[in-house]
Amino acid sequence: MGLKMTIRHCLLGSCAFLLLASACATSSKTAKPGRGLAKKKGSAAKAAPAEAKAAPSESSSNDKSKSKVQPSAAAKAPKGAAVVEAKKPPPPPPPPPPPPEPEIPSKLREPLYCPTPSEVQPGIDLTIRCAVKPALATRAVVLQYRLSGAERFVSTDATRSPKGWYVVKIKGNDVKGTSLQFFAQAYNSNNKMTASNGTDESPNILLIRKAASGTAEMGGAELPVSDEDPLARIQRERALESGLSTEVRHRPARNLWLALGLGSGYGWFPTRTPELYTGASVKGWASGGILHLLPEIGYQWTDHIAFSLQGRYQFVHTEAIGNAGNAEPKSWAFAVLGRMYLFTDNLFGGTRSLQLFATGNLGAGTAFRLYVAPSPSATNSNANFVHSDTVNGGPFAAGLGGGVVYHLTNTFALAAELRALAGFWDVATVIEAGLSAQVGVWSPGTRKVAAPKPETELAPEPEYTPPE
Repeated sequence: MGLKMTIRHCLLGSCAFLLLASACATSSKTAKPGRGLAKKKGSAAKAAPAEAKAAPSESSSNDKSKSKVQPSAAAKAPKGAAVVEAKKPPPPPPPPPPPPEPEIPSKLREPLYCPTPSEVQPGIDLTIRCAVKPALATRAVVLQYRLSGAERFVSTDATRSPKGWYVVKIKGNDVKGTSLQFFAQAYNSNNKMTASNGTDESPNILLIRKAASGTAEMGGAELPVSDEDPLARIQRERALESGLSTEVRHRPARNLWLALGLGSGYGWFPTRTPELYTGASVKGWASGGILHLLPEIGYQWTDHIAFSLQGRYQFVHTEAIGNAGNAEPKSWAFAVLGRMYLFTDNLFGGTRSLQLFATGNLGAGTAFRLYVAPSPSATNSNANFVHSDTVNGGPFAAGLGGGVVYHLTNTFALAAELRALAGFWDVATVIEAGLSAQVGVWSPGTRKVAAPKPETELAPEPEYTPPE
């Protein structure tokens, strides 16, 4: 009984022990995974900084590998590009800036002023500048130029610069040969020519010399000079002074002028009856009187043609011997002559300040008288003249003349003339010399109109910087 109880207790105890052991085993199994997860979490937390540290190293290694790879690929590409760039020509250097535009002189010696040098260079752009006196109220300036070997002039309208010059640019391709001719004309709002510088018959001539560097600028008398020349400024100043000293002066076209002159002459007449002693017969050479006045009004139609009306009032010397009696000889003569002038240029060194001219004369009146000395005289030995007498040539008179005129300014000139007049129906001739002063008094088209606005000055272009 006791043994049975002991065995039963042992079995129950072993069963309880087994149950307890299995329960402990189960609890230990469930507890171990939690600890492992915690350990894993801890290890992961420790591994994160390591991975963070490793990541840069990996990225840096990747970058290094990429940098090692990229230069090789880039090295291959730029080599080809460098070869292509080497074959291309270098960009051209920027053109030199044009010289600054000169100022217009405060006083212009002629209505249309176009300063030019005597020589220009071929193959370079040519700039011609002209200035007009403000009183002319100019609307436009037209420049006409003729290339070397060409038959006709090329007409070009000038543009107004900001400083007031009228500018025409001729391309360098047209500047060739031995010379270039040009002349300029100014027009008012009514399209009437108010001034000119040269004409188609007598243009300005520019000689073309061998090529050199630079750009020809005419206007302010700038000569083409090399950019490397340290004396360029001095040369331009000397050219300007030379241009001013050789500036031509002449009366402009479309100009009304007045003149006053004095003259005297000597004539010849065939066998004639004198005016006082009608019963006598005289002939030979005789004086044309003391002097004669020559008032004149004229119109300068072009640079080479002018028309005028001239009065000729002659004073004849009278003389008496013995008892003169009541008879009085004629002591004056008067005529009105229509005249035409033809002027020539390019004489006496090529200056138009000094011009030769020829005249044609036709008029009427008492014309002119020749002096006949009283008797006894070698010319009148067949008559007993108490008084001197006269022979009339007229009432019509015609003749030719020629002379020289010097323009002190564009409006004032001095002229000297020698001419021969023939009188008819009463036949006689006289050769006379005269001096006169001519003054320009008026030019049509001086009504003030709005001047053209100057062109807006363009902003300067940015400087060219060559690529490295």
